[in-house]
Amino acid sequence: MARKNKSILHLCLILFVVTICTGKPETAVAQPAPALEILQLVNSFRVTNGLPPFQLNSALTIAAQTHADWMAANIIFDQHVEDNGSTPQSRAAAAGYVGRVVENIVGGTGMTPHQGLIWWQNSPVHYNTLVTTRYIEAGVGYASNGGANFYVLLVGVPADHPGAPPPNTTNDSPEPLFITPIELAQPREDGSIVHVVQPGQALWSIAAYYEVPLSELLLINNLTPDSFIKPGDEIIVRLPDGASLPPTPTPPLTHVVQEGESLWSIAARYNLKLADLLWFNNLTEDAILRPGDELMIRLAPGQSPPPTPTPILTHVVRAGQTLWDIALTYGLSLDELLAYNGLSAEAIIRPGDVLFVRPPVPTAVSEMSPTVTPIPQPSPTPSPTFTPVPTEATMSVRSETETAVSPTPTPIPETGNALITWGGTLLLIGLMILVGAIYFLRRNL
Repeated sequence: MARKNKSILHLCLILFVVTICTGKPETAVAQPAPALEILQLVNSFRVTNGLPPFQLNSALTIAAQTHADWMAANIIFDQHVEDNGSTPQSRAAAAGYVGRVVENIVGGTGMTPHQGLIWWQNSPVHYNTLVTTRYIEAGVGYASNGGANFYVLLVGVPADHPGAPPPNTTNDSPEPLFITPIELAQPREDGSIVHVVQPGQALWSIAAYYEVPLSELLLINNLTPDSFIKPGDEIIVRLPDGASLPPTPTPPLTHVVQEGESLWSIAARYNLKLADLLWFNNLTEDAILRPGDELMIRLAPGQSPPPTPTPILTHVVRAGQTLWDIALTYGLSLDELLAYNGLSAEAIIRPGDVLFVRPPVPTAVSEMSPTVTPIPQPSPTPSPTFTPVPTEATMSVRSETETAVSPTPTPIPETGNALITWGGTLLLIGLMILVGAIYFLRRNL
């Protein structure tokens, strides 16, 4: 038993020394394919709307996966707070995340990642999470049970990030999506699809299940986002074969804000991307609207648009990120990211490194390429000119000349000395700890 304990202590000691010398390894978070797919879909949607993609964060991913597993185990679609009282904020903190978070959840029988994204797009509060500029990182979770699929998107902003909201324990996640099962209608003989509204169903949920844009559903049925539907109403989902969509009404140039309206509802009314509405009016998603405010809806003929934000070209590596994480964040394959940066799969990246996330343009490459300062070379020593003298003097002059032109040793750069000294110090400390511990163990065990 003493020998076994001694072996365990030796192993722990060796691991301790190795950890001192090499650093703590990163914890890998295994993710099912649907979770990765929904993050790619969300980031693609953000890029389409002129927004930067969410940065994948391992702590948020652990918290999101934990809640997805709980939802699937209990077949619960609509709870952010678990039975033990945990909230999105407390789950993120337990996983090691220091900052503010907000959570989107959705689930349904046979629900695909694409359907989950449409659900969030068609719900105003969940849409705000997708297009947020306040939160910059995300984790995703997916679980399945009995044919029902559950998705969690947890987005956050570090506490030390500029403009981060003050941390508190309030759960400000959107209201959950309560899912009323929808049975898809079959096409009629003329190719049209008509859905009969059932209790608890809404226009946005019908659009999500049939995977059609809400704006198209409203246009076909001559409805507005505020239209009221009731059980028994027939909603045209697809027109008969050969039929064309009704002409889209020409929107006005501006809109006067009415009581109760939001940026999202105004964008949906005019079939605008929220990002475009914000862009036209130089607003952020947190802007407060007041009745009577006038917003630009579209550009007048000949009017120049505001400057378009410069597309993201590079990414600054943050602590804990890997090449795979960064590729996933920007919707790239690992091979593409490596090719853009001239790296191999074994390359080591460090916080602060700058990586291309789009094909670099020649001007950007020249600006970012390191400038190498050539090491100055010493001027050659001129050969001495000798004056003929007697033999003894000549020998003396030759001796002095040889001494004068002897090559001067090149000093080792100070940086190299520092690195060698630091590495040797670390190795010496590790060996001293190892020898001292073995001596102690042999004396006492």
